Amino acid sequence: MDDDSFSDRFSKKASQMPLFPIGMVAFACVAGYGIYKFKHRKGPTSLYLIQLRLAAQGSAVGIIGLGLFYNIYKDVIEPKFK
Repeated sequence: MDDDSFSDRFSKKASQMPLFPIGMVAFACVAGYGIYKFKHRKGPTSLYLIQLRLAAQGSAVGIIGLGLFYNIYKDVIEPKFK
């Protein structure tokens, strides 16, 4: 069993998948926003949950789009300049 620390595992995961830290930050932002808005909501809970789901899905689609553009750049555009 490896005795790697959390920071070692996180840096290894980030080097393998560059969007992993961005996804973690986006999750933390959406979760923080959700907790804050739930505490200060004005209106029905169902409407709040729909809006929170939309924010979570939007961040997921945005991160997938960033990954797509990153891979296009890495595989297509960058080799042309070498």
